[in-house]
Amino acid sequence: MRFWSEGLGDRELVMGLGKAKIERKGDVMLLSGIVDSPAPWEYEVKIQYADWETILKTAVSKDACGFIARHASLGMLLAMAWSIVKFVVLLAWFRALRLLTPSRAQCVAGEALGGAGLKK
Repeated sequence: MRFWSEGLGDRELVMGLGKAKIERKGDVMLLSGIVDSPAPWEYEVKIQYADWETILKTAVSKDACGFIARHASLGMLLAMAWSIVKFVVLLAWFRALRLLTPSRAQCVAGEALGGAGLKK
């Protein structure tokens, strides 16, 4: 991925996102790594929950889909389709776990009502 800023002049920062370290930190997903060029600078990208909606809307826009369709091979399109399937399945899985697992608040409320509370 390439980034440009007016402060860089004609230069671009080239980031190998495939090599980025990804971790959840509080209310953000943190991507960090080293810029490949023009110099080996450390970078950090913080993606908030609301950013994901924008990223996904951009990905499914007419322009983005047309760009990908013109440039990607059939194999790459199939790999992308498989990634989308995995994404949807994982979202459903984690959402189901969230709905089926009692929250800490429910455990504390159960204890406050004189019950033993729910054990996690």
